[in-house]
Amino acid sequence: MLNTIRDEAASQSAFMPALGAAVSTLAQLVRPSATVFYWVGADNEPSGFELFGMAETMHRTYLQRYCTLDPMHPSRFSMQTGSVLTLAGALPETARGGSVYWRRFLNPHQVVDVMEVLLRDGTQGTQGTQGTQGTRPVAAFSLLRMAPAEAFSVNDQQHARAVQPLLEAALVPALRDQRPMRTHVRIGADVDADIRPNLTHREQQIARLVRNGLSNKEIARDLALAQPTVKTHLLRMFRKLGVSSRTEMIGALFL
Repeated sequence: MLNTIRDEAASQSAFMPALGAAVSTLAQLVRPSATVFYWVGADNEPSGFELFGMAETMHRTYLQRYCTLDPMHPSRFSMQTGSVLTLAGALPETARGGSVYWRRFLNPHQVVDVMEVLLRDGTQGTQGTQGTQGTRPVAAFSLLRMAPAEAFSVNDQQHARAVQPLLEAALVPALRDQRPMRTHVRIGADVDADIRPNLTHREQQIARLVRNGLSNKEIARDLALAQPTVKTHLLRMFRKLGVSSRTEMIGALFL
């Protein structure tokens, strides 16, 4: 399994297939209802989300209203030494009744459990206890169980802990050569302008699908849009980013 994921990740253009292989491995071992992969920036903010089995509407609600309330938000990872975190540890059942995040987001979406599998970069810190202290996460997998499925069992957690070092060894070297969707674009020599507010959630969805190689027709099918609507979105995105082609857009956002 490690060699399969590592071989896929060896090529920059093959990173997404490698990520898919990692998600498939987690699906076989841990059986989540949905999986979300995301990057963790130096500012401990998540970005570059890739959704596997999660509805875009649910993800949009999370980003717009509940991300900062998440008890497993990356900003809280610095307090953790392990690389597999559980909702039970971050938000015990006895505290959920008083949690807005639980009452207004997780529970209405029928989420019964969440587990985070962190990928740490050992070159960015000094290894300590359990090989994790002093190394910050650079990415993570968020695994969700939704009703009628049950919460993750002790065996599920053990499987996640067993596979985590393999995922880390296979993916982190490739992650160093990859970039999530940029939140800033360089203008001139010294000025950074935040472009994220200028790209709508729908435009960010389309940008990720373009990066993954989908045609306008395929994007329209995946997002339930008309093809002319996809084209209109792309032209608007080109103007916002100051580019004239899909290739230039990918370069501006991801390279």
